[in-house]
Amino acid sequence: MSFKEKHHQIFTVGLTGGIGAGKSTVGRVFETLGIPRFDADKYAHHIYRNDENVRTQVVEKFSSEVAVFNLGGEIIDIDRAKLGAIVFENEEALQFLNDLVHPAVRLGFENWLAKIPRNIPYVIREAAILFESGSEKGCDCVINVSADERVRIKRAINRDGISDSNVRNRMSRQFSDTQRANRSDFTIFNNPNDKLLTQIINIHEVILARSNEG
Repeated sequence: MSFKEKHHQIFTVGLTGGIGAGKSTVGRVFETLGIPRFDADKYAHHIYRNDENVRTQVVEKFSSEVAVFNLGGEIIDIDRAKLGAIVFENEEALQFLNDLVHPAVRLGFENWLAKIPRNIPYVIREAAILFESGSEKGCDCVINVSADERVRIKRAINRDGISDSNVRNRMSRQFSDTQRANRSDFTIFNNPNDKLLTQIINIHEVILARSNEG
């Protein structure tokens, strides 16, 4: 009897990594192997655009400076760059935002998972703060993506257009690489000279075997 037959659910693999580690790159490679991926960070963006209640609470907490308006003056989205500049400088503000958004993201994942065909061997649940949010509790195993700090900082600066100090501050709000690695089943190293595809395929084969264990 397989895992899915015993537990009536699809084997779920958490995928995480600190800012600039390249977890989304890794997630996209798993997708090319036929593994569905739920991107929690991307879904949070979807919530800002589509959940008026969440938008309202964010604006009430952080002011209209973080709001995106349409031509009619209605709030239609949240400026994530401005919001991030606030919450990553204030632990209480970050906790408020996490408490507001994470339950909606969790529900979104559950709804997404319910639509996945049962012949899929496993799915990826990708989240930057998988451990910090407690989302690893719903995963059967976890993959951590790691890279040298200088590599991560350079990637984040180039991708997000933020300063070195801003990147380091965001890093300080997340688990360290050591903390993530110690709580994960696998770690993928994603520095420029690391053989990323080989690592992913090896882990993929192990997870396929594990998800079909009797």
